Amino acid sequence: SFTGEASFEVHHPRHQSVTLWRELLRLGRDLGIKPHGIDTLFTLRLEKGHIIVGMDTESDSTPRRLGLDWAVKLDKPDFIGRQALLRSYGFPLEKRSVGLVIEGSAPEEGSIIRTGSEYAGYVTSSRFSPVLGHPVMLGWVATDGDGSPVGDLSIDGRPARVASLPFYDPEGRRARA
Repeated sequence: SFTGEASFEVHHPRHQSVTLWRELLRLGRDLGIKPHGIDTLFTLRLEKGHIIVGMDTESDSTPRRLGLDWAVKLDKPDFIGRQALLRSYGFPLEKRSVGLVIEGSAPEEGSIIRTGSEYAGYVTSSRFSPVLGHPVMLGWVATDGDGSPVGDLSIDGRPARVASLPFYDPEGRRARA
């Protein structure tokens, strides 16, 4: 799921929303069911490293730049965009989206990522992860052409490091519970 947790989307007649809401909370009380808001949704999806198109992407984003090569099967005979993707592999990877961690409070989305005093990128999504006990972020960073970030990174004057995605539950056990 988008949150990385066992969850469901419920489609129902709008006029029955309140009745459905109350009944779900009643039936799930012994299971510890709890509603959550949009901030929790954003935190859960970020812990799983899930992107939001338009927030974590740029106009020239490709699966390669997003670290999503695994999601595209270039050995398929043909699909819309295949030739453009194949051409993109001929260019150096000058920037990419990465997972980042930092100590302290979560930086604001849009915060500048630096290498020394030089601009290296920016934070697209940032939240404090209660389950991990530290902030987790997605951001765009400059690379040396092969995908490795250039130099030591900092955000708001604090050291930041690139982290593997997903930050939480990499085996996906929670969603299959």
